[in-house]
Amino acid sequence: MKNKISSQLLNHIIILFLFFILPISAILLAEEQGLVAVPEVIDDFLKLVDTVLISYTIATVFLKLTVNIIPKLFENVGKKEEKILLSKIYIGFIYALTSVIVFWQVGIGTQNIVIFLGLVATGFAFAIREVILSYFIWFILLTKKPFKIGDYISIGDEEGQVKHIGLFYVVIYPNKCRDFYKIPNRIFLEKPIKNYGTGTFESTFDYYIKDIPDDLSDRIDKMLEKAKVREGIDTRLKLDSDCDGLKLTAYYRSTFHERENVKHKLLSIILEEINVIQA
Repeated sequence: MKNKISSQLLNHIIILFLFFILPISAILLAEEQGLVAVPEVIDDFLKLVDTVLISYTIATVFLKLTVNIIPKLFENVGKKEEKILLSKIYIGFIYALTSVIVFWQVGIGTQNIVIFLGLVATGFAFAIREVILSYFIWFILLTKKPFKIGDYISIGDEEGQVKHIGLFYVVIYPNKCRDFYKIPNRIFLEKPIKNYGTGTFESTFDYYIKDIPDDLSDRIDKMLEKAKVREGIDTRLKLDSDCDGLKLTAYYRSTFHERENVKHKLLSIILEEINVIQA
């Protein structure tokens, strides 16, 4: 995948050079040698375009050659999230520096550059305020770490393993299949997050008992024994009640992927002992 992206970028740069930079540079060189006469307005415009194209092309090639160095430099310092953040900051810094150099080359003074950048930043921020909000939330997710890549989380009605923390979306996989959810970053400020981590965590479910056997206490003991001996599941069973009736609450620990499987095994054991199949 990376090789394909690199090849596409190289092709784009070659096309840009052949069809834009090279012809413009040739015209400007011919004009300097007196071979052709170009009106001053067009000459100034071509110089500006040539400067911009060359500067940003050099910046893009430089980034392509050096951006992978950042994760290697901080290999033992931060985790994957910090490396992503550092790479993005590095890319933004290089392009910002390139913009300042372009302004300087075309003869814009420092004060005018600052004023121009301030006006552009204000207008741009207002136009893409939703994008900026997503960026700041992304920054918070990477620095405050309510969860990290590889953790199993639950937010709203969605839950799964975090595979990617992007500028606009967090991608989570709900199971071992290829299905995935892309959750907008703003959701993580609007709804509570439950982080299951990467290991085992406690889950619970309720089983309502319609016909109560006389020896219910003994049957619960047998359920616990079967769960531990036969299935290797360490569980707790607690009798409780609510407006829907008497219920048996099961508490057990498992990994995210095994949670439903363990739940089904416990339900089978409970049904065996209660001997009641509910519709």
